[in-house]
Amino acid sequence: MNRATVVKAGVLLALVALAVGLQLSVGLPSQAELRSTLDGLGAWAVPAFVAAYAAVSLLPAGPTAVMTVLGGLLLGFGTGLAAVLAAAVLGAVAAFFVSRLLGRDAVRSLTGQRFASLDDRVRDNGFATVLLARLIPLVPFSTANYAFGLTSVSTRSYAGATALGIVPGSAVYVAVGAFGTDPGSPPFLLAIAALVLLTVLGVWRQRRTRGAAPSDADRAPGPG
Repeated sequence: MNRATVVKAGVLLALVALAVGLQLSVGLPSQAELRSTLDGLGAWAVPAFVAAYAAVSLLPAGPTAVMTVLGGLLLGFGTGLAAVLAAAVLGAVAAFFVSRLLGRDAVRSLTGQRFASLDDRVRDNGFATVLLARLIPLVPFSTANYAFGLTSVSTRSYAGATALGIVPGSAVYVAVGAFGTDPGSPPFLLAIAALVLLTVLGVWRQRRTRGAAPSDADRAPGPG
């Protein structure tokens, strides 16, 4: 690893450490405080949420699932889902470009060697590989974004497959937030059932690939 790569990796690690440190020192606001803040923003409420979500998704292992539920809780199902999808794709594409800008060696210092074989999968069919990886979440969404940046998948295939593949998981998590204030309601119970189904599918895929050296593409999740 040359000096330039070490410097780039150091800068990325420093930014991540700074962001995490700020989050821990400032603390998390309450639901009432968040709603009050959004109400005060008026027409800028949704853009502000999208920007915040996209920023969180740039953190390796960022809590995007929490942000997705929060989108439903604060914005409702329809608006929340639209905002989450826009923010998740925006953050995913941004991380993808950051990964390519920093280079493979620098980003591998964060993602590890487990993604070394990912390029072999996307070389044959990038869109299908990314789509399948997004449908069933097994590892942090933001980490996968950086990992895909290390591959030869085209930006168009990556963005398109991500936008399509994250819809089911995002809808489930947004619904949990949107209808969670009424735990006995049919929409909330349906969302919980769908969440359980996604979890079961994730476990099934993990067990299916465990005995045959699971590929890195099989482990890249959606934001929910």
